[in-house]
Amino acid sequence: MVNIYSKRVNHFLLLMGYLFINSAFASSLQITWADNSSDEAGFYIEKRGLDENESSIISTLSVNATSYTDNDVLVNESYCYRVIAFNQAGSSYSDETCMEVVDYVDDNTSEDADDNTSEDIGEDKSSYSVSLSHEFISKPNEIDVSEQGLFSFYEEEQYNYEYSDVTVSSLVYDINTGSSSSRSSSYFIFEDDGIALSSGYVKMPFDTGNSISFDMQSNETKQKARIYLQAGVWSNSAASLQIIAGDQTETVTLTKGYAWQYMAVDITFEGTVPVTITTDSDHGGYSSVMVAGIVFDELATDTQPVEDAIQYASLMAIETDNGTNIDISDSKLITHQTEEVNASMSEASVTSLTYSGTTSSRTSRYIFTDQYSNTYKGYQTMSWNPENGVELTLNSGEQQINTASLYFTAGVWSNETASIELMINGESNIITLSSGYSWKNYKVDIEFEGELDLQITPVDTFSGYSSLMFAGVMLN
Repeated sequence: MVNIYSKRVNHFLLLMGYLFINSAFASSLQITWADNSSDEAGFYIEKRGLDENESSIISTLSVNATSYTDNDVLVNESYCYRVIAFNQAGSSYSDETCMEVVDYVDDNTSEDADDNTSEDIGEDKSSYSVSLSHEFISKPNEIDVSEQGLFSFYEEEQYNYEYSDVTVSSLVYDINTGSSSSRSSSYFIFEDDGIALSSGYVKMPFDTGNSISFDMQSNETKQKARIYLQAGVWSNSAASLQIIAGDQTETVTLTKGYAWQYMAVDITFEGTVPVTITTDSDHGGYSSVMVAGIVFDELATDTQPVEDAIQYASLMAIETDNGTNIDISDSKLITHQTEEVNASMSEASVTSLTYSGTTSSRTSRYIFTDQYSNTYKGYQTMSWNPENGVELTLNSGEQQINTASLYFTAGVWSNETASIELMINGESNIITLSSGYSWKNYKVDIEFEGELDLQITPVDTFSGYSSLMFAGVMLN
């Protein structure tokens, strides 16, 4: 765990209060909590079975998150959860809460009810089971929808019918403040085999009186619908999106003001489910919600088993002021220039290391020393701009859990708050710099099995000496 360097982190979680389990039906279990803190960097979700002694971290959420939906549950099993708030100073825990998962029951169904008419049977087909989750994503340019169904809000049209039997109907833009508009865009470009199907979104002002609603209907097949959205408020006040699917609500809390943020909301469902997208507060100026498209995937059933490759990743620790002289005597190192050192020390590998934007290589600051006193120096530097970043793909050893340690330095020459976005298998983690006008040497530990996709990107733009310097990744 992260070492606790100050007492501040110990008191902010005490304010967070208790953990509540809102619903525990067959397909999912939803937990919520009150976030009254102001200085967390994010939250870990910790889970264990009722008869298990040890818990494990199953998800990492961004700052200001207040809910999580666990889709990996079984009927008649009980699970216990804790929420861990963390920042650069350390981490602290909520109380543990446990609940049994029960089978979904339609309140309108009764064993004592009269025989159904043919009309009643038709109405019963509109029943549904549903679960929701969301994640923040990097600014999407091309989105590959090969062998997937697509509904475009910009075009109000469906594509790739052969890959999904879901239909979208009853689309309504209920706008009480301002107006909605369709915009073509150079991002949110949905492509099939490199051919653009649709590029754009529908925009509405960020207001509680505005909403987008529609129905999704599947043909008795379990489906996953991923809705791509963009939102931003030109304010420092808290703001959230509300995505309501059936009787479930997913709250997507924006992590910062005066900026656009991109997100994907996943809805797993069967039958016909009504969906509404709205907000929890009113904001003026540029503040808006943009809805681009829905991508559909048919999920495996008991008669259609799919063996997914193991893919597990968990953010374990974030250390600062770790130093720049690193001993790699018993570890494998991939340098910033993709040089592999001590290859036999780990079966894990880095299959791809690339840089986006404008970067340059330096031979100073970081020194990695192996068991033979050989040294490997330098880092890749880039200005503090969201267009710049580092992308890595890693693979663990077969049936092994490995640890990847990322080494980088970050600093902005400003008193404004500055952050780094660390994407772990598509899940956003925000690392907030503790101060300006100084360099911080970071070591970030990530435990993983299977394939691990990482992205490190500055948030916002700062000038002067402000920069991100990536030195390498160490594997154990």
